Amino acid sequence: MVSQRTVGEQGNLGRLELPDDNTAPGLARSHTRAVLGRWSLPGVLEPLLLVVSELVSNAVRHGRPPVGLWLRRVGRGVRVDVHDESSEFDAGRAGDSVRRDLDAEGGRGLSLIDALSVDHGVDQILHDGKHVWAVVEPEAEAPVLV
Repeated sequence: MVSQRTVGEQGNLGRLELPDDNTAPGLARSHTRAVLGRWSLPGVLEPLLLVVSELVSNAVRHGRPPVGLWLRRVGRGVRVDVHDESSEFDAGRAGDSVRRDLDAEGGRGLSLIDALSVDHGVDQILHDGKHVWAVVEPEAEAPVLV
């Protein structure tokens, strides 16, 4: 088992190495809360925590260690990248909630990420696995009607 280790936080970038077990999503959420608190970005916290949980859970369940989490400020929001050493990514397995049984334990993650992020994707890294990423921004404030 790999122990949790903060790799670093510099300005607008926070990184964390995660264990390859079921404690990883909780550790990733704690790290995300701490980093966003320092960055004063409370408007993206709740949706970002859900996205972080989903991406880290998928990396631990379907990927290959080591698993790493990167948080980066981008514009008004945050880009989260989760790295694992597997080059495989099956979008059909990761989520098509339209065809999934509503009582199924999993399979709705990609739909959740699609709903909560302004953009998301997978970057394959030659001989070094992949980054699955999403960008979460605060919702636009509703106009005040007078």
